[in-house]
Amino acid sequence: MEHLGRTPGLAVPAVCQKWLTAHPKGPAAAWMLNGVLQSLRTGIIPGNRNADNIAAELEQFEYIMYPSRSLHTPGIKAGLMKSFGFGQVGGELLVVHPDYLLAALTREQLDEYREKLVQREAVSYRYWQDALVGNHPFVQVKAEPPYAPEQEQQVYLNPSARAKYDSVAGQYRF
Repeated sequence: MEHLGRTPGLAVPAVCQKWLTAHPKGPAAAWMLNGVLQSLRTGIIPGNRNADNIAAELEQFEYIMYPSRSLHTPGIKAGLMKSFGFGQVGGELLVVHPDYLLAALTREQLDEYREKLVQREAVSYRYWQDALVGNHPFVQVKAEPPYAPEQEQQVYLNPSARAKYDSVAGQYRF
């Protein structure tokens, strides 16, 4: 960690969410990513409530800390998420605060992004409100795939295959 500019007074906080999520299997990484995104948005590093006996082997890493209580920071630049699941399946994801991406855009690109963001937020808000008042369920489970049975192999084997939204049917189709 020294080569990254870390010092004993500038440690990397480790957030261990298993105390909260237990063994969710499939959704574990999605839940963890949500936690990282919430931390980036709020600047809050959640504490490890049940981490009362950190393994002795980890003590050698003096630049990593395991806070037992939530820390309120002025901001978090990035988060590294690691998920190692059953069957030796794992993943790693680096999430960078959007301010750094937006700072790299030109004024024109930023204006275009903001315009699209306002449109997406309006659609999202309408969808949420419609779900709340019972116009449709919040999660709409598909009864069938967006392709016909005879298209299945073609869709799976073509990396460029893309479904298009059919506004009449209200679903995606190939």
